[in-house]
Amino acid sequence: MNKIITLILTLALGCGAACLGQAQRPADLKYPPLQYEPPDPAACRTTFAGGLCGYVQEDHSLPVFTLSALVNFGDAYVPKDKAGLGAVMSRTLITGGTATREGDAIEERIDFLGGSLTFAVGERTSTLSLWVLSKDMDEGLELFFDVLRHPEFREGPLGLTKARLIEQLRQTNDQPSEVLSREYEKLLYGDHPLTWRPTKATYEAVTAAELKAFHGKYFVPGNIILAAAGDFKAADLKAAVERHAAGWTGAAVAAPAIPHEFAQPEPGVYFVQKAINQGYVSLGHLGIEESNPDYYAVQVMNFILGGGSFTSRITTKVRSDEGLAYNTGSRFTYRWGFPGTFAGYVQTKSETVGYAISLIQAEFDRIRTEPVSDAELETAVNFYLESFSSVFESPMNTMNTFADMELTGKPMDYYKKYRDHIRAVTKERVREVANRYIHPDGMVILIVGDWEPCNTGGAQWPGPLDKLGKVHKVSLVDPMTGEVTP
Repeated sequence: MNKIITLILTLALGCGAACLGQAQRPADLKYPPLQYEPPDPAACRTTFAGGLCGYVQEDHSLPVFTLSALVNFGDAYVPKDKAGLGAVMSRTLITGGTATREGDAIEERIDFLGGSLTFAVGERTSTLSLWVLSKDMDEGLELFFDVLRHPEFREGPLGLTKARLIEQLRQTNDQPSEVLSREYEKLLYGDHPLTWRPTKATYEAVTAAELKAFHGKYFVPGNIILAAAGDFKAADLKAAVERHAAGWTGAAVAAPAIPHEFAQPEPGVYFVQKAINQGYVSLGHLGIEESNPDYYAVQVMNFILGGGSFTSRITTKVRSDEGLAYNTGSRFTYRWGFPGTFAGYVQTKSETVGYAISLIQAEFDRIRTEPVSDAELETAVNFYLESFSSVFESPMNTMNTFADMELTGKPMDYYKKYRDHIRAVTKERVREVANRYIHPDGMVILIVGDWEPCNTGGAQWPGPLDKLGKVHKVSLVDPMTGEVTP
């Protein structure tokens, strides 16, 4: 017996030594390249009777069923005097019940099943989502389609929702970061559906009849795309969906015309007074639409500039080298069909606000005038290539992605070509798009902070702030009334 054990140990040690002999250092390890190809949207697309369509994928790895309905309706479709209607609908589509069920009964039943049923209205898309065990798929579908088709918006839950939303308005100006984000968009977009905000009056004006009117107009088969994944047979799901959608009609609805003309604020400093010991800053201008052919090169450029966390230039300079801020960088936000925003941002001590802004401005100039290094480009490109598959990390994520692409009008071969577009970005292209889409002379600098110490500055950058441009004092509006506060 001892001889056998000794023989086994000897063989094991020998094998280990042989393996170690093959790779003395981690750098010597060699792996075959990973290959990943995203699914074909056309292979997942399903049509249902009555005009519904969707993206469906069987997934038998877990005994669960997930379903979403993406609706071509959002806050941007609501008139200014109805601002907040989307938030009210978000909270009452389910809690307000249906023609045959109280909202409490729906929520209690979903809880009993150990599932979830949620609804949210976004900027241009609304989403109803269901998650249940696959054994409860039929009952889940019944509740899902009852809510989707027959919401009642009962007065009790509606009144409670409006009261809670109005109470939340009181805290709207309390968080400097939220004030910065909101006021920055207002500066860049102006008086526009993308920036309209609710008030006490607009919340109170929302009625069940208005909610039903918006629902009746937009929540129709031709205006909805389904996404489903889970432990089911596709044929069984198709039959069940058609059964629950029987008699439901309605073609696609044209979205209301949303202006594409935006404010052109005067470049300079815009200051919001709050008695705090830090300054919250965004400096930039309008960005680009995601449909812009330069989108891929802009992503890579911004990763190098300030979007790549600790590897980016702004973070390295402002945070690591100067120790001025924990939170700093740059970002391009994207909207499909509308330009997003571009901003360098920083949160720093009041006396170093001007200095931090000057450092970010210097990085804006540098990326426009100096070529990026081979290492910077390689890091940025590899980030997007290696994170590409995260979009498809689950079957339901994939189906939701395909549904959203169709709903927003994004090309269905978008992800098939995505990596080739990223690989095609060169150092010359980075510099080209930096010059095309970063305009130092046309920027607004929005600061939320305490005026006196921010304006005075410090030893590294003595004030005043008007050295950065003409100073405009921004008065916050009372969120309850929408009027400027005294």
